[in-house]
Amino acid sequence: MITCPECGASNGDGEKFCERCGQGLADALARPAAVSALPPLAAGTELKGGLRVVEVIGQTAHENRYRAERQAPDGKVEHLQLREQIGPAPAHPEDFASTSEEAQGDGGNADSTLDDDPAGPRAKTAELRLKARPSEASPASASRGDTGGLATAAAETSASVDANTSLERDTIEPQSATNGTADVANGTEGASLLTLQGAAEEAPASDAEANGAAQSTASTTTAPAATPAEPAAAQPAPSQDDLGEVFGRVMALSLTLNHPAFQRALDGFAENGRVYLTYRDEQLDPLSRRPGGLRMSEAEAISVAIQVCQAVAFVNRRGLRVNDICPDSVAFGADGRIKLTGLDCISNDTELQAEPLFNDGYSAPEIYKARKVDKRADVFSVGALLYSCLTGERLESETWREEAGPIRFYPPHVVSPALEQAVRRAMLFDPAARWPNVDALKAELVRLGGIIRLRSAVLTDVGMVRELNEDSIMAVEFQRDSLIEPAQNFLYVVADGMGGAEAGEMASAIAVATIRSFVETRLQGDNPGEIRQILLEALEEANRKILEYQAANLESRGMGSTAVSALIVPPEAAVAWVGDSRAYCSDQGGLRQLTKDHSLVQRLIEIGQITAEEARHHEHKNVITRSLGARQSGPAGAEALSLRLKRGDRLLLCSDGLTAHVDDASIGAILRRHSDPYEAARELVVAANAGGGTDNVSVVVIFTD
Repeated sequence: MITCPECGASNGDGEKFCERCGQGLADALARPAAVSALPPLAAGTELKGGLRVVEVIGQTAHENRYRAERQAPDGKVEHLQLREQIGPAPAHPEDFASTSEEAQGDGGNADSTLDDDPAGPRAKTAELRLKARPSEASPASASRGDTGGLATAAAETSASVDANTSLERDTIEPQSATNGTADVANGTEGASLLTLQGAAEEAPASDAEANGAAQSTASTTTAPAATPAEPAAAQPAPSQDDLGEVFGRVMALSLTLNHPAFQRALDGFAENGRVYLTYRDEQLDPLSRRPGGLRMSEAEAISVAIQVCQAVAFVNRRGLRVNDICPDSVAFGADGRIKLTGLDCISNDTELQAEPLFNDGYSAPEIYKARKVDKRADVFSVGALLYSCLTGERLESETWREEAGPIRFYPPHVVSPALEQAVRRAMLFDPAARWPNVDALKAELVRLGGIIRLRSAVLTDVGMVRELNEDSIMAVEFQRDSLIEPAQNFLYVVADGMGGAEAGEMASAIAVATIRSFVETRLQGDNPGEIRQILLEALEEANRKILEYQAANLESRGMGSTAVSALIVPPEAAVAWVGDSRAYCSDQGGLRQLTKDHSLVQRLIEIGQITAEEARHHEHKNVITRSLGARQSGPAGAEALSLRLKRGDRLLLCSDGLTAHVDDASIGAILRRHSDPYEAARELVVAANAGGGTDNVSVVVIFTD
């Protein structure tokens, strides 16, 4: 076994990277095993503010984590988590202040290469350290270092940042054009401030612009809805203790980065030579410890990456960079949304060059080569995280100090070509060739996440009793993949004929042929209109054609057909129906019936005379009130609805030969049980026949991927 020198976790002898924290293990055997220099506190230990240690929940070479509790003013017990480190040695304020020359770098010529946009790839990032005038430095602050002042100054900016946070949305946020950040980042002399505050004060204008532009595209994005910003009452309070550089940094960022995707400290304090940060006691499950392994489906991996991009972009727009983006610092919260836990590693360009973070497999190559690092390093890290989510593997980075190692997908991993190209671009070794920022990467992922691929199967059977099959079913799938007028649409129909004497099958055949002809003609027109209206008019046109056939063939009078049809122009879909043929949708919420039967028993259910279960066995369950060809004049009374498809949705169109013998619960279970639409369609037909098969049974099963 190899012990990780960073976190102390045990790894197999052949492992190259620590499974917990990602630390390289190449020379771990030559190092002494990590031994904690900070003995943990015993359960029951009392700390400041009425905190009492309940249990140790984590331990590394330099930090302990506890679950703790305290009694709130209202008498309730508040459950918290604590981080504990060794307290800082006494320091002088000048040790923490950066000079204007240090901030500018490169001979003080940074201004000439700065982007106007603080989220631009070469924009100067903000300083995290306090820059105070000597006249304002009190003896108290000098004696304890500047961390308390850091938190206090950060607290003064929290109101403006909180107001700004409400502008964050899960939409594609265009790059904002904001001026003035460079002056702050370059250490302009002035009143006591954090230059982090300067970046935050610039943010509302740029975020407002981004939000305004995003509203026009909100309907086209499929990113998960953003969690609302936390209320002001829940904001952390500034600490007056010297928390040291690391915890002081985390506390200051917790006060200013008011975004729900970050795990933020509530408070901090020092006691007995140790420093502490308090957090809510919330369940966070790192991606690295995901049950079943890190590898995910493409849809889930894209969802994770989009949420990470949103959080990283929030930080980048404030002139900072996240740096620590890996499966161990990205976790699922109790609500299933992503949280980033690495506030310790957020920094600016200058600090990262002085103390680089080598997170093997996730840190950008330029960090290893001591080159100029900018926000495109975060783009690389997000791409590397997405690579791990898609393949379950970590990038091989042992040769990055000398040359670029190969990045492999196939074999053995099969990833959709467009998604593979997006990930490869994020992980290019030349920063200038990558996505310019995480917003651009997120926009591409949102686009790819919105692409829906349909798989369908159609199946009809005469049943166990009838001699003739009077049902007709149809699937017409049109797709033109071209740079010039690309298009795709999908039309599905189930028609259940009735009337006997070869009239029923004729009526259903006329219905499907007419619906196809009408829909194709309309879609090829210059102004096709709403697909819901197209489908509704198609059913009424089928009604007219059946009536015309009756008029020309008197022996067929009385024939008719029910019909249910779906027209899909991804991701939009429309369903139209007449009679008791049905449409269902199965999604994460379960199975729901989209259509409402035009039947006698449905009317009895609506007026409360019978229940849905009684309707299944009612003597008049086959009596329908509307159908194609039933009325000699006027419309058939078809109805239609619209819906927006999502990945994972499963649609079913069927005749009443299925629903007469298979209940909704069984239908839903069959649809979710199979990954192949044909297998689901086959089992539905077999189940109907096993239940009696007293009628023809027809199904169209559609899976969205």
